[in-house]
Amino acid sequence: MVSSACTVAEAEDNLLSCTAQIMNQAVTILSSPSITDKEYTFESKIISGSTPGKHFRHVLDHLRILVDAIENWQSRTCSSTWSCSELRVDYDSRIVSKLAHIETSALASLQQFERTTQRLYQTFSGSNGRLYTQRLKLCATTPFAVEMDSTVGRELWFCGLHAIHHYALARVILVKELGLEEGIDDQFGVAPSTLIHREWRKEGNRADVAHQALSQGEQGELPSSSSSSSTSTSTSTSTSSEGGSSSERRARQEGSSSNRILLGQHHQPSGHAATSRNNHQYKLKL
Repeated sequence: MVSSACTVAEAEDNLLSCTAQIMNQAVTILSSPSITDKEYTFESKIISGSTPGKHFRHVLDHLRILVDAIENWQSRTCSSTWSCSELRVDYDSRIVSKLAHIETSALASLQQFERTTQRLYQTFSGSNGRLYTQRLKLCATTPFAVEMDSTVGRELWFCGLHAIHHYALARVILVKELGLEEGIDDQFGVAPSTLIHREWRKEGNRADVAHQALSQGEQGELPSSSSSSSTSTSTSTSTSSEGGSSSERRARQEGSSSNRILLGQHHQPSGHAATSRNNHQYKLKL
């Protein structure tokens, strides 16, 4: 079972690592030799007007806008109190600030994912949980401009789940239309909660199989004569009790390590892009 973070600082670290690992899913895909600019810019017949590159660029736009807003706010805010100015985030500003070349070049996209992940860690450096709970004003065009309250932690989680949604759409194009199954990890485009649920089901299935095997064993060992019924039943009950406990425990132990899931294979960025607070490892701690 997944345990809750004990402190705000731990919650921030977990969420930051999770977001970085989700970004790293894109790095892994874009590092594949099977993803050239031709595949990256392929226009979907299923999702009209959509290309893998547009989805990756859209994901980057949102995280970049959040990081930009935090960095700008930090530059004009007292570092000791973090309360001298208002933090505002407007994802709709991507319409005029988007990096268009990111949706046509797989290499440029790869470099931006690595750079943005590096900036994310740098932005949170020394936060110790303060950014996680920092309040902000979220601006939205509906088409009228409206504002709502949120926090940095909540928006970071939004960016992660938003990325998963667009990864799933990009996966449809890459796998279903282009047939690039070998170059696409099974976890690409799958939400963290779904991955955890799958592992829980695996553990439950192991326990069910163990219990079923024990039940079948008990039925096969039923005594054939009434004279030995009492002794045999007693022995069978004792064996069943001990064996059931042991087998079910073993079944659970086989899957116990699965409560800590890594989303995709870790890709170590080159140069300074390797910067992180956790020994340069972008891991999902659950």
